[in-house]
Amino acid sequence: MNRDSYAIALNNAMTEIKKAYPDIKNSFIFTKNGNIITGDQEADEKTTNNVLESFENLKEKTKAIGNLKSVQITGKNGKLTVSNIKDMYLVLVTSKNADKNYIHSITHVILPTIIKTLETFDNTHLQLTAPKKLIVDTLSGFFAGDSVQVDTEILTDWTNNNDPRARVKATISGEQNLQESINQVQIETFGGNAAVCKVKEINDQDLKGKNMIRIPEKLCKSLEINRGDLVKVKPVV
Repeated sequence: MNRDSYAIALNNAMTEIKKAYPDIKNSFIFTKNGNIITGDQEADEKTTNNVLESFENLKEKTKAIGNLKSVQITGKNGKLTVSNIKDMYLVLVTSKNADKNYIHSITHVILPTIIKTLETFDNTHLQLTAPKKLIVDTLSGFFAGDSVQVDTEILTDWTNNNDPRARVKATISGEQNLQESINQVQIETFGGNAAVCKVKEINDQDLKGKNMIRIPEKLCKSLEINRGDLVKVKPVV
């Protein structure tokens, strides 16, 4: 996942966190070098720069006793919490009476889980974008229809990993992560022909789990492929 996409994903995550925890007034994430990855639009530049400057001074003072992991400052109007998460720092400006258990949950559970989810998605996305090589079996007869059929396990893998935003929201809210099903795939032959078509689960028990794709005969002719050929298949999301 490139830097811009990562920043957007983290920004969306922090937006969802603010919705779930109204006591949070401002938030932003920056690197150890002071580069801001994502920031709250409601936090003005002066406030952000003051926090970064104070952080740098504090970090210098803590070198003698070890790395800075977390610090919380309570003022007249609220609390400022700076927490180290992997190679980044999260800044939360909250109301004075904000529940410390909520803050701990965000800094030690929710955001680390979101970051791990994004990293997992990055690896999974590379796997998904690489087409699967499946063996062609033909569908014929009056009920062949115009949809292709693949294994349930393949559809499930594609479905569970097609939307990281839903997983981030589920992590924050605690709700079950319900994904939308994959209903279209792209088929590409090794001869360079391609087609996008609807997809269903394989309905023939004898063909399940054999790394096959069942394609209507009419589409096979159009793609110039035969039973037993290999084709490259990936989801359309």
